[in-house]
Order: sequence, then C-alpha cells, then structure tokens
Amino acid sequence: MKRRELTKQEKHDQCITEIKATLVVVLACCIWHIGTAFVLNGTGLYFLGMPAWFSVSVFGTIIIALVGVRLILKHIFIDFEYDDEEDDNE
Repeated sequence: MKRRELTKQEKHDQCITEIKATLVVVLACCIWHIGTAFVLNGTGLYFLGMPAWFSVSVFGTIIIALVGVRLILKHIFIDFEYDDEEDDNE
C-alpha cells in the first residue's frame, strides 16, 4: 500500500473520520449484543447447548465486529505518517 502525503489538517480530518467509523461499528455491536439478549431472554430456546439469547448475542456480535472491522479497514482507513514535520529537522 502506498503512503499518502497529507497536510496536517487532512491528517486530523482523517483521524476524526476513522474514529467515527470505529464508533459506528462499536455501537452496532452494542446494540446487537444488548438487543438480542433482551429480546431472546426468557424464551426458553437453546442453541449449541446454551440459552439462545447468549448464543445469538455473543456469536452475532463477533460476526458484526469482524465484518465491520474489515469494511472500515478496506474503505475508511488509509496509511499515512502522523508525525509532525518539525520532528524531521531534529
């Protein structure tokens, strides 16, 4: 992967974009994890020898996290140096 030359403002904007994308994935994982646990709790269903709420909640969260990380790494994150230009003179 080729490194991109960005201005200081572009670097800052890229960091903010990467933070927002990461937070979206974390929020999606939390909503899935908590939502399915509440919806399936008390149904009496079992999956893989465990209560369905636990199985669906945990395994679904893992899948969402893996897919989300793959997507943001492929489409959002870019490779660049974040060091200040002034540090190069030392």
